[in-house]
Amino acid sequence: MWPALLLFSLLLGVVSAWPSPQVQDPAKSFITLPFTRKLSASPARPKRQAFDSELLPLTVASYYIEVTIGTPPQPLSLVLDTGSSDIWAYSPAARGSCPDCTDIYYDPADSSTAKERPDLGLFNITYGTPNSGVLGYYYTDVIRTGGVGVNAFLGVTTDANEGAPPGGIMGIGLSENVASLYQSGIKYEGYLDTLYEQRLIGSRTYSVFFNEAASTDKDEGVIIFGGYDNTKWIDDLTPFPIVYPSPRGAAELNIEGPAIEITVGDDTYDLPSQSYTVLLDTGSTYTYLPRRQFNVLATALDAELADEDYGLYVVSCDYKSVRGGLDYTFDGPDGRVTISVPWEQVVIANDALPKDVCLLGFIPSPDNEGFYVFGETFLRSAYLLYNYDDLTISLAQASYDTSCDDCVEALVK
Repeated sequence: MWPALLLFSLLLGVVSAWPSPQVQDPAKSFITLPFTRKLSASPARPKRQAFDSELLPLTVASYYIEVTIGTPPQPLSLVLDTGSSDIWAYSPAARGSCPDCTDIYYDPADSSTAKERPDLGLFNITYGTPNSGVLGYYYTDVIRTGGVGVNAFLGVTTDANEGAPPGGIMGIGLSENVASLYQSGIKYEGYLDTLYEQRLIGSRTYSVFFNEAASTDKDEGVIIFGGYDNTKWIDDLTPFPIVYPSPRGAAELNIEGPAIEITVGDDTYDLPSQSYTVLLDTGSTYTYLPRRQFNVLATALDAELADEDYGLYVVSCDYKSVRGGLDYTFDGPDGRVTISVPWEQVVIANDALPKDVCLLGFIPSPDNEGFYVFGETFLRSAYLLYNYDDLTISLAQASYDTSCDDCVEALVK
């Protein structure tokens, strides 16, 4: 989920949270956290759709991390989002503007460690989906994940549009892309920098493994702050430079787009080449392709438009078992990697659709957009290592056939 921040960063100031009492040896430190894929209906009001003249709720999958905020701890489930840099939660005051956005709230008035930060201005962010803006205030408080607590910044939402993300967001992108920088010109310390500065990890890195697609909403992936699991990928883990600074407020691969080939049974198609940067976004369920590439894919799969407003298409569920899929080949200064995505990962069942009809996990974007957004329907097939010290993101084909209790290695700057 990428924030709609279209200005370049102007670093007028930097603020920090107060020191944490937890200090560890960074050479031995990494934090391993599970995240869970959950299905939810968009809080946006359903509309009449072109497909079968029925109401089609925009059911999406998001990846949630369990956290607590405050003293005493208030439990929350926040969407893990590599495409943005702010952590925020809904306050009870947001119930009036978006009653369906969440049923679990964070109330700073109930936390003895909460401190409002008016010096940062208002918390105000809008994402790349319609009617997704939220508004509130900045605070610092104790955020705990997996038993590790840090004093960190967060937004507390008091007003939200009906299309705002469900539950709240745990943005873990670059501090240079926090929303306050675009509102008040002040940069605060993001979550990854906070872990590093408080000596809980030895580098500004994290790795992400998603696990395979499943029909339930209980399958878990893993994020490792400050390290990686060397059993979760195949062949080489290849680094690619990122755009820095990013004009869109998110980490993007600084390459001229991947070459994409699709195979449907015995037929093979090359999608038209497109020189775009690539945003890898855990906050997006779908993968967004330029219209001219999407049209080739849609024709090969006999896709039909289901929702004109959101750009959703449907295909026969039979494609889940068809041989083939998509091959994305990335070229960069340190080598080449191909990520193969089978059809079963991108043909998505939805209970609101007629029998044997599935959603297609791609949405067309304008041909002049200038960047790709690769969401869940790509990321499940890849292992990702974000290294913000080196300003790279490394990719490899994910491996689902290995498990190891002692294969995580720390990365030290």
